[in-house]
Amino acid sequence: MMMKSDLPFDLEKKILTCVPKKSRAQWQTTCKRWYTLLQDLLAKKHLAQAGREFILLLNTSVFSTIINLQEIHNNVDPSMEFGGKLGSLKDSNDLKIHDIFYCEGLILCTMVGKKMLVVCNPSNGETRYVEPRTCYRTSDLYALGYKGSKSSCINSYKILRYCRYYNKQLMRTVSEFEVYEFMSDSWRVLDVDNHDWNISARGVSVKGNTYWVAKKNDNQFILSFHFTRERFGRLPLPYESDGPDDIRTDEHEDTAVLSVVRDKQLSVLHQYLHRFSLEMKIWVSNKIDTKKVSWGEFLVVNLGDFMIGGLVNVVSFLLDEERKVAVCCSTGKDDSEEECTSIFVIGENVHRHLYGERIIDGSWPHLMNYVPSPIHILKKSTPRGKRKRVTRRLVKYIN
Repeated sequence: MMMKSDLPFDLEKKILTCVPKKSRAQWQTTCKRWYTLLQDLLAKKHLAQAGREFILLLNTSVFSTIINLQEIHNNVDPSMEFGGKLGSLKDSNDLKIHDIFYCEGLILCTMVGKKMLVVCNPSNGETRYVEPRTCYRTSDLYALGYKGSKSSCINSYKILRYCRYYNKQLMRTVSEFEVYEFMSDSWRVLDVDNHDWNISARGVSVKGNTYWVAKKNDNQFILSFHFTRERFGRLPLPYESDGPDDIRTDEHEDTAVLSVVRDKQLSVLHQYLHRFSLEMKIWVSNKIDTKKVSWGEFLVVNLGDFMIGGLVNVVSFLLDEERKVAVCCSTGKDDSEEECTSIFVIGENVHRHLYGERIIDGSWPHLMNYVPSPIHILKKSTPRGKRKRVTRRLVKYIN
């Protein structure tokens, strides 16, 4: 006998979309998973009609959102709507998400209180749980990417783990690098030579490869990882990093944040917060790969022109190239000195506040683009008594 949870996901969607409106409310108590799934389907339908879909990590939950900017240059205030939790994950009410990494329709989630990773495809509701090889720390950095030029199936995907911690036995800071392959359902240890940098900002994925803002001494640059060759590389940022003599406060840093434009180009937002500067600059790459990049200036604004008091620490952002504005997600303190999230739209002559909420559980917000993917996440099981083999591979560092 087939149980409700065993039905194919596509069949579930067809059944749920045919349910009369009067009957939907009853499911809230009789079948919570189907009720959540139905609410998600209705929200996605509304979002699809309204325009582009976005993903927002907010206070340990991931939401689909829609931001309407169509008439922003005609003195019409933009709007922001929540479309419910993405993905209709099983046990989604019990999962608290620490951070997310997006790669062409798939989302890699690190969890709060659970020693595991979750990869999900919100468009078909499929999930895959990945256990760490040895240990799991919420401070570990993870990236999702794929080998080859196109993400044709889940078997081409990989997960990179980067861990940096103080080893009491060695009495020094050490770094660990590992790669998980979906095809073999196993982890491999990477030996990275010439590792002399620290990652200082969240990574993003462009064409299956990952890019971070990193720092060596006082110099910032873009650190890349090529998932096919499994090699790191360095790329220049479109601005000069400040030295120690330029720092006016230790509370803020020379801040840079990365974003992705049309899944093809890299964008960087830069602020000299340590100078108490209110200027914000944004560039978009003209060409990008893991070996070279060229930049074009997109937007320069002075937040002081909009009577914004105090510094604004942007932690993620999205660009609307047509309207030449940026949707920024920032963190800061409110009048009660509580940490809070603020989402606003900024342009040459535009500043509009969209949303604000206090931060709980120490979870930093993250706003990003979302494009549905048809990829199915295959689930494999390891036979009992058979241990996963761990191999080692030397990764050359490319300057």
